[in-house]
This record gives sequence, structure tokens and C-alpha cells, in this order.
Amino acid sequence: MDYKPLGCMHRCLEIPELVASVCSHLQGSRPLEVAFEVAHPKRGDLAALARTSTVFSGHALRLIWESVALKNLLGSLPPDCFKLITTGEGYSMKYTMSSDFERVRIYAPRVKHLFSDPKSADLSSVFPSASPWLSQNMLPNLQSLHWSHDEDDFQYIHCFLAPQLTTIRIPYTSIAALTLLPSLAQRCPQLTNVLFFTRGAQDLRSPAVSAVSACVRGLHGIESLTVDMLNHAALKHLSRLSSLRGLRLGELASILPPHDDEASFPSLQTLYFSSEIASPSRFLEWANKIPLVKFTAECPAFSTADEVHRLFSAAGDGITPSSLTEFTFDNEFGLFDDTSDGGDYFIRSSSLRRLFCFTNLTAVSVLSAFGINLDDATITDMARSWRHIERLEFQSYYGTPAPRATLQCLAAFPKYCPHLIKLSLAFDATIIPTAQGDLSLESLKSLDVESSPIAAARPVARFIARIFPSLTDITTLIDFLDEDPEWEADVGPQVLQYDQHWKDVAAICTPIQ
Repeated sequence: MDYKPLGCMHRCLEIPELVASVCSHLQGSRPLEVAFEVAHPKRGDLAALARTSTVFSGHALRLIWESVALKNLLGSLPPDCFKLITTGEGYSMKYTMSSDFERVRIYAPRVKHLFSDPKSADLSSVFPSASPWLSQNMLPNLQSLHWSHDEDDFQYIHCFLAPQLTTIRIPYTSIAALTLLPSLAQRCPQLTNVLFFTRGAQDLRSPAVSAVSACVRGLHGIESLTVDMLNHAALKHLSRLSSLRGLRLGELASILPPHDDEASFPSLQTLYFSSEIASPSRFLEWANKIPLVKFTAECPAFSTADEVHRLFSAAGDGITPSSLTEFTFDNEFGLFDDTSDGGDYFIRSSSLRRLFCFTNLTAVSVLSAFGINLDDATITDMARSWRHIERLEFQSYYGTPAPRATLQCLAAFPKYCPHLIKLSLAFDATIIPTAQGDLSLESLKSLDVESSPIAAARPVARFIARIFPSLTDITTLIDFLDEDPEWEADVGPQVLQYDQHWKDVAAICTPIQ
């Protein structure tokens, strides 16, 4: 790498493909990051290169080309390779020769992560001319491939399938992909990270699910898999793999295959569901003491109390108690019938108790319609069970109706939870405890009180500031709904009054500290 004297123009600016690649990195968060979970070069790194280097070579080229979009790689072809389509809709390529790919061959060995999506650049008219050259093992060090092309262009993925690939992500599985998937494991035997999403609604008998499942059954060293549906044989295969560490699933069949007594998913650490609540419940009922570290269920509609109880019970029975550190249950916003009072959606405290066996939890998040029907005794038992907890969030869309827990329940956290940083909890703050105790919790910084009833700000502020002396942030349900004024109008005047009292508490707590 040469060093430039002051006043010299940066020679990189004379190389269009380098300028384009640098600019793409400066765009911030990009699809490449999402696709491969790899960070693009930081602005400071690029600035340091610009200050010190006039010739990009070695480490500088690696930094620029390690993660790249296919359009940027093809952008290093000579300009006269492209011609404007007369309709003005884009560019096509003329007949290309080996010499046209001279620069591409210089950069290509440095590419480890390749991204191609027609939303980023439409290469339909370029592929026919470029694909013969790209097929000649031009990317010998390619590790990750994100391919998001439609039916007409999907076939060109064959140019980039190589034995050394470890990651492949296909955001939707097109009809063209179905012929590829069953042989993918043979063509790319080192795959460890795979993502497939089938297009549209599917069932176990659909060709897409059958093809994806056949592909999965051929993967024996897979470590992370994201797929929206699998058949019984594929699930059974995954349950025996010692390599599988992460699994993201969608809907499951109503009946799962019979399970023997041997341990299932022996190394699985992360399980994520995006589905109706019945699917994660069935999976955990079917599995046998999975050593999960992190569990997440995101459900597209409000779940009833009975459905939540089934899920929490299945988690308590299906996950190894000592392994779990993060538990997340998230209901997306839904609507009720006009005749429903929401009572069937109020999560019972007995359901939460099914999770008390997980004594190493550090983060718990439950987002539901009306929250959890907790009392002081349950909260004390919870704090005693989860002594390592750092983030505890019980949030609701409509607020917890008439919470049974009182302001006194907060005293359990200084006693049992020395690492707690964030707490979201609804409680009745209209009655001030007479016995406040001497314990305090320095670690707590953020308190979300939901729509907790409150009558007077000052005595509540004194109590909270005494047990949480380092508190810097107090929020309410209104803050949660603030981005949608129509929701705020629906909560009613009493909740708005509570919100104002809690804002007064927040204002008072700072000088009291």
C-alpha cells in the first residue's frame, strides 16, 4: 500500500467500480447485512484508507470486495460492454470476450459474500451474456450466497453454486427452484446456514414443501436453518442432528410424527417461530428436553389465555430447565369481535408459573392483548425464581385491566434480582405501602408501568426513587401507542389521566435521586 503526499488526488477516484463499491458501503444498513449478518466496512475504516492509500491492494481490496452485490462486481466490466435498451428500460450486454472480464477476475477471488436481488438491480438482460464467464469458477472463495431472483432468472444461481459454499439464502422458493433443491446438498456439501421461504400458502402435500424437505434431509452438517414449513421426515431428520444450533420455523402440521424416548435436537440453542400459536406448542410437546438457550414465538393474532397456557406448559416440559436464558412471546396486534370483552385473552398467573423452572433466565418478554393477571405473591415468587433476570417486560396493547399486583410488589426486585436493568409491569399504585424496607436496586434504569392506576404522584415517586435510585426512564402505555394517535384516543380518559400522573412521577424522581 503506497502513502500519498498531501495535495494529491486520490487515485481510487479514477476507478469507477471502486468508487461505486465504496459508495454502496457508505449507504449504511444494506440488504447484504440482513442477508448474511455481516457488517459492512465502517466509515472510519474507509476514511482511514482514503487518508493513507493511493493504490488499493491487499487489505484495502479485501475490505471493499469481501461482501458485495453482483451488480457492483459486474460494474467492473468495460463500459462498452453495455448498451442502453432503446425503450429506456435498462441496459443489455453485447457479446463479451474473456478480456472483458480482466478486472472482474482481479476482484472476484476476494468475494466471500455475494448478494443479488432484482429490487437492487435488474440483471435480466445481462445474465445471458455474463453467465458463461461467471460459471467458470470465477468466485473460488465464495462462502455466502443470497439469491432473490424470479422465475426467469433463478436458473443463473447455478453459476455460483460451489462445494465451498457454507451459507445460502433464497427468500422465496420459486417453481424454478424446485428442480434445484433436492440436489443442493450434493452440490454444496459444506452448507451450514440455509434459508428457504416458499411462496404463498402451502401445505404438506405441496411441491414446494416436498422439495424443501427433500433438500433438508440431505443436509447433515447444518447449523442454522430457516424455513416456513417442513414435512414429517425432514423434522425427524433434524431432531437427530448434533450440528443443528439454530432453527426458525413457520406453521407445523396438526399431527407430528411419533417420537421415541431418545433426546431430540441435542444441540439446538435457538428456536424461533413465526406462526399461529398452536405450532410452537405442538413442537415443544413433541420434542424431548431441548437444550434451548433462546426461545421466540411471534404469533400473527391475539392468543387466548388457554392457548398461552398450553404454550407455556409445553415450554416448561419440552425445554431443559437449566439451559434457557431468553424467552419471548409476542402477539402481533389484532382485533376483537364487538361482543368480546377480552376476558378470554387475559393471561393467567398460573400460566406464567410454568416458566419458573427456568432459573437462569436473563430476559423475558411477553407482549399480549391485556397482559398477565398477576398478584404480589406471584411476582415475589417470580423474582425469587429468576435471580439472573436483566430484562423483564410484560407489555399489552390495551393495558392490564384492574391489576391485582400493588406498588409493594416492586420491593421484591431489590431483594432477589440484583442484575435487573429494565422492568415493564402493570400494578396498582393507588395505595402506598407503609413498610418500604431498606433495600434498593442500583441496576434498574428503565421502568415501564403500562396503564398502572395511580392517584397521587409525589408519594409514589418517593417510594420508587427509594428502591430504584438510579432510575432514568419511566414510560407508560401511551408512550407505547404514541405513534398511532387513533389508539391513544381509544384508551379512554382515565388511562390518559394515569399517564399524566406518571409523567409527574418521572419529573419528581430526578431531583429526589
